[in-house]
Amino acid sequence: MFVLARINAILFLFLYCALICIGDSDNSKSFQVVAYNVENLFDVDGISLYNDYKEEMYGFREFENKLDAISQTLKKIGGESGPDVILFQEIEVDRTPEKELSATKELLRELKMNGLGPYYFRLGYNPDSPSENWPAVHCLTLSKFPFTDSRLHPIEKARPILETTISVNGHPFTLFNNHWKSGASSEKMEVHRIQNAQVLRSRIDQLIEEKPNLDFLVGGDLNSHYNQSTIYREEMKRTGINDILLSDEIEPIKINRGKRLYNLWFELPTAQRGSDAWRGKWGTLMHILLPGSLYDSSGICYVTDSFQVEKIYGVNVISGMDIPFKWSNELNGFGASDHFPVSARFHSNAKCPEKGNNFPEVENIQRSINYKKAKESANLWVNSNLKPQNYGRSYRLSGAIVKKKPLTLKIQDRFLGLYSFDQKVRNSLYSLSEGDNFSGYGYLSRYRGQWQFIIPLSDWID
Repeated sequence: MFVLARINAILFLFLYCALICIGDSDNSKSFQVVAYNVENLFDVDGISLYNDYKEEMYGFREFENKLDAISQTLKKIGGESGPDVILFQEIEVDRTPEKELSATKELLRELKMNGLGPYYFRLGYNPDSPSENWPAVHCLTLSKFPFTDSRLHPIEKARPILETTISVNGHPFTLFNNHWKSGASSEKMEVHRIQNAQVLRSRIDQLIEEKPNLDFLVGGDLNSHYNQSTIYREEMKRTGINDILLSDEIEPIKINRGKRLYNLWFELPTAQRGSDAWRGKWGTLMHILLPGSLYDSSGICYVTDSFQVEKIYGVNVISGMDIPFKWSNELNGFGASDHFPVSARFHSNAKCPEKGNNFPEVENIQRSINYKKAKESANLWVNSNLKPQNYGRSYRLSGAIVKKKPLTLKIQDRFLGLYSFDQKVRNSLYSLSEGDNFSGYGYLSRYRGQWQFIIPLSDWID
């Protein structure tokens, strides 16, 4: 009898500890929100506002490869059934609903077929409005939680902001899915982004006035860097993200930051900040920003230090440089997206977040991509490497200049372009004459349907 009682006691303790462990697991109680610019998911009806997605450039094989890349990415981020909430950007607006399934419906079909979801969804445009008012692409919000409200906020020269509210275990959570005007470095485009930010800020202020402790987040592609007002301080007197939306570097733990929104990029050291790469520089166009209400002990709360840049090796990353494996419609379609998704976790158990990592340093210039690893891992070039899966990989190469415009290198029986985003390196390359030999390093790229090598730095030239 004593032995049986002891066994029962041990079983009870085992079950109790198991339950406690399950209860303490962040992921068991939390849910995940992902902001993901897929870089133009278009359907195959041949009707497109972008030339790259007309019939002669884009078809079923490219479309299926694109869908597969998105599905793989989401499964790696969120597990077998995918993330709980997804804020998509750059999904094509359906212009032939009577002819083919839309990009949105095909995406939902693909996700379901691969076991992701099930998802409720809301469109980032009004299909009942005149088609001349439709954007080329829209924001799309998917959620495993039911929607209780949805509305659109038109903005200048960009896609409408999609505002949705979901119910998470009875707690309302409002999501603003954004894709602001492009051209981050353009002073003229910043004027439009200021207007985009004003629309969003006004709506947030209106909601907070009605409910001061409103739980919400701002996510998506703001086409603005977290340090926009600093790196463009000479060109831009005001910026949408920093001066209007009030992106902030201080974590609002037990501190009232007023209207400011905590930008989760500040959870990461500066060397880890980057969702996109352009002409040799890192960018932070993708964002998740949070109000102080997600740091209290009621409703929805943020899970401290859960912000991540979602780099999926073998899917959306170029090895060596660790930059996004951008999508290309060429050669049946390859790559993933020119933006890494970003993600964060939240819970509804009324537990105030603990103080987490906060790195308030603001870079005053855009950080350069580190090409050291790419150069060190470079293999000797052979023409059999000319394959889509090798896009972005670095090689040791040698050949003769056979053409100046465009600058063309002959290696064995192949003609390959040479280019650099760096002006000094470009000048060195263009100083070569026809017949001169070139040797050095380059990473494989494409331009206007042709293969080329990019020479990023002067020390890549022998």
